[in-house]
Amino acid sequence: EVIIDPCRYPTQVLCLDRKMEAHPRKHRQAIFADTFARGCDGMVMSSQAAWHLPQSHPWCIRGMKLGRSVQYCWETGRTFYYIDNGYFGNSVKKTWFRIIKNHVHDIRPIMARDRSRLDRCVGVKIRPFYPGRKILIAPPSEKSLTLWDMHPETWVAQVRDQLKTLTDRPIEIRLKRPRQERMKVDTIEEALADDVHCLITYNSVAACEAVMLGKPAICLGPNAASVVCSQDLAAVENPKIPSDDEREAWMRHLSYSQFTFQEMADGTAWRVLNR
Repeated sequence: EVIIDPCRYPTQVLCLDRKMEAHPRKHRQAIFADTFARGCDGMVMSSQAAWHLPQSHPWCIRGMKLGRSVQYCWETGRTFYYIDNGYFGNSVKKTWFRIIKNHVHDIRPIMARDRSRLDRCVGVKIRPFYPGRKILIAPPSEKSLTLWDMHPETWVAQVRDQLKTLTDRPIEIRLKRPRQERMKVDTIEEALADDVHCLITYNSVAACEAVMLGKPAICLGPNAASVVCSQDLAAVENPKIPSDDEREAWMRHLSYSQFTFQEMADGTAWRVLNR
């Protein structure tokens, strides 16, 4: 294996692996850095080592456990590629992973896309919007909200207090649980079907799921669903309900922000992200 010296190649992508120093590498974590590096001729290294190399090196960052690295890129203007769970198509097996350039969610305006990538996603459900009575608050994980210097309990309390001045609807809280649990027991689909009027979140992918499953959402932070949702609690009684054409265009757009391991390795992800 040839190791490229990043000092000789100052624009080479550095794929950060938080386990490389002081901890044994776990295959499931290491595979993201290793695979993306193959597709962009990048170099895998520890996050600690990468911080000492020039600003010209873009970073590849996997997951919110490296959230401080995301904040550092925002603070310094460093280009980065963030990898996390995909928006849809993972109901049977986790196959798709979002890769976002310079953010943790695709918050760009909708771009016109063909349907070819969306058609490859398994288990995607689009349902007509239907009414309900309750408000479902779905806070993101603590490590996710840390990016914005917030804590889930504080955020929920603030949202709930404001809602009480705007509506008499019953309010339920759905805390984020481990993936294996939330995919099999009391799924988001089941929760939304239980007489929900709308979902409220910050930057959780739950908003994307709600809009696809026929429930409006209010996104109070940078969210991939913001373009098809309301963004103010004042809209709680009459939240935005996107048309089927808007949902179709939005989902086609998002399908170009998520990739398989094969697409990371063969350079497809790199080419799409840098078109």
